[in-house]
Amino acid sequence: MDKTEIIKISVIALIIVALLNAIGMSSNIHIKWVLKLFTGVSLFIVILYWKTIPYKNKLSDANLKKFEAVGNICDPIFNLFTNLPKIKLGEYTEMNPAPLVVCGILILILMML
Repeated sequence: MDKTEIIKISVIALIIVALLNAIGMSSNIHIKWVLKLFTGVSLFIVILYWKTIPYKNKLSDANLKKFEAVGNICDPIFNLFTNLPKIKLGEYTEMNPAPLVVCGILILILMML
């Protein structure tokens, strides 16, 4: 991982922490509720996209358009974590850890709210 990627991830993390801190100090509970709902829905979409990737070729045309729209959002986020080593599951099977890391970050955000 080179310095520019570390800086990008650090800046994103600082923005998220500052946002969560500002919302935590806010007396308006509705903002927290909306952010929790948005984060929960985002987590659900990321997991659904992650688990649907192997079946992309079997999707109907309408669902394929939705899948590609979500992919345009998720793929750049997953690409931030491409330098992580693959998780070895067996002799010839490896798993990309990027979706797992993104899900973990979203779960941490939900816990912090």
